[in-house]
Order: sequence, then structure tokens, then C-alpha cells
Amino acid sequence: MKLRPMTAADVAAVLALNATAEGLVEPLGADRLDWLRLIAAHAVVVDLDGAPAGFVLTFTPGSAYDGLAFEAFTQIYADRFLYVERIVIAAEHRRQGIASTVYRAIERSARPFDRTVAAAPTGTPAYAFHTARGYEEVGKQRLPDSTTTALLSKDLAA
Repeated sequence: MKLRPMTAADVAAVLALNATAEGLVEPLGADRLDWLRLIAAHAVVVDLDGAPAGFVLTFTPGSAYDGLAFEAFTQIYADRFLYVERIVIAAEHRRQGIASTVYRAIERSARPFDRTVAAAPTGTPAYAFHTARGYEEVGKQRLPDSTTTALLSKDLAA
């Protein structure tokens, strides 16, 4: 497994991966993905044997990212966080430690910000994954579709 920058050649594969996780992550179209790639701190593909098996997008404070959870984290932590907007791993590669490996790399790169943050619906595998990694719930957010998501934070300064 290697992590590499996402390129325009990856767009179709990334959109297909994202579609497998809809309900856990927001739908994503090609134009939105192109824009997110341009403004992301990390737009990375998980490459297994030359094929995309997952991807991750992160954002830093001050970016043009427009998500509700990102705005909430900006109010809570100002400019002291790295936001993991989404991570998707192909279904056939889940539960093999890939997401944990990706998160270790993200958390290393986030040290100058003191913390990583993410949002996950409570009662989901994503919520359990984050809490098992030491993320703590710092708030809840009601979304426009009437669902609730937890705002999760991991202090890296310690």
C-alpha cells in the first residue's frame, strides 16, 4: 500500500469509491471533487497494486472549504486543527488496517495544528473507529436532512 497525491486520472475511481459509501459520506460529483482537490490540504489516493483502493480529503483552517462541520470546528478551535473531511476505503479492503495506517499519516502531518477533527454519525462504524483511535466527542450538529452527527476531536499536542 502506498499513499499518493490524487490526480485527474483518479477522478472516476474516486467517484466510484465515494458512491459505495453514500449514506456515510456526502454524494460527490466530478466538479465538486475537482474543486475539493484544489483546496485540500491532502487529496490522497490509497494505492494498492497500482489501483485506487481508497482516498482521503483533509482541510486546514482558512481554506475555502464550505462544510457545516468545518465551520463548527473553526468556531471551536480557530486555526488549530486539521479536518478529515472524508476517508473512503473500498469494501473489499476494509477491516485490514488501511484506514488506521492512513490516519497515522494524517495525524503525523497534523501535529503543527495540535489536533485532528472529523464528523461522524453516532452509532456508525465511523464513530466507533474514531473513538477507538482516541477521538472525543466535542459536540453534536443537526444537519439539514434532520440527522445528527458527532463532532470528534483528537488532541495531538500531548
